[in-house]
Amino acid sequence: MSKRQLALITGASSGIGREFAVRLAKNGYDIVAVARRRELLESLASELQSFGAQTLVVVAELGTRVGVQSAIVAASNVDFLVLNAGITRAARVGTTSSDEISELNTLLATGVIEICEAVVPQMMRRKSGDVVIVSSIAAFAPMPKSAIYAAAKTSVMSYGRSLNLEVRDSGVRVCVVCPGYVRTDLHRQAGLTHLRGQVPKWLWINSDDVVNAALKGLRKNKSVVVPGIVYRLARPFLGSGFAQSIWRRTTSRKKLSTN
Repeated sequence: MSKRQLALITGASSGIGREFAVRLAKNGYDIVAVARRRELLESLASELQSFGAQTLVVVAELGTRVGVQSAIVAASNVDFLVLNAGITRAARVGTTSSDEISELNTLLATGVIEICEAVVPQMMRRKSGDVVIVSSIAAFAPMPKSAIYAAAKTSVMSYGRSLNLEVRDSGVRVCVVCPGYVRTDLHRQAGLTHLRGQVPKWLWINSDDVVNAALKGLRKNKSVVVPGIVYRLARPFLGSGFAQSIWRRTTSRKKLSTN
């Protein structure tokens, strides 16, 4: 790798992670791109060359212990850490196996924390470094049929807020970004494509909105930011019964009529 600053991004192959990779490459960073799909990572690496960035591709399953350790090794001496890898999961209580719960929690919560615990002290010793943790608006709202997902996202938000206060005098900045519906491939992969047609267009934001909010949050040393004015206005009310009833009607699968 060259003498440019170095950023590691998990979930870099598409969506928010890919947008972070492009933005940071344009801003003078070399990239360590971590994700499951090698072909997409290699395509990204080719694109980032046009911005003068070198890219190290790391193929890893971050829902496993081996994958988390691979990311920790690759993150040594990084200047910017973006922990974005994730999936969305909808399942009724009692229908998720213990192995699936463990993998989901590692991917969304405990693995994120372990990477921070390994990397942030290195940043503190250098007295510089930026960390972005991608959580979700689900951290603020009850989510029936997505309780495991919401709990994991709440966990990393709480961790990031506390970490921000702990390290802010050391030269290290930590920001948790909590987006709502983002136009990525995430919902299709989770079998939730019906949301594209049912959730109103004004509730959707783009990946660059998430990146903009996170970078602005870092500059202002905010512990948590919520992209999108609609979500920022609605945030205090997301736990109310009225908001929950609207949410359920908006996101439920519509039954098709038959002749």
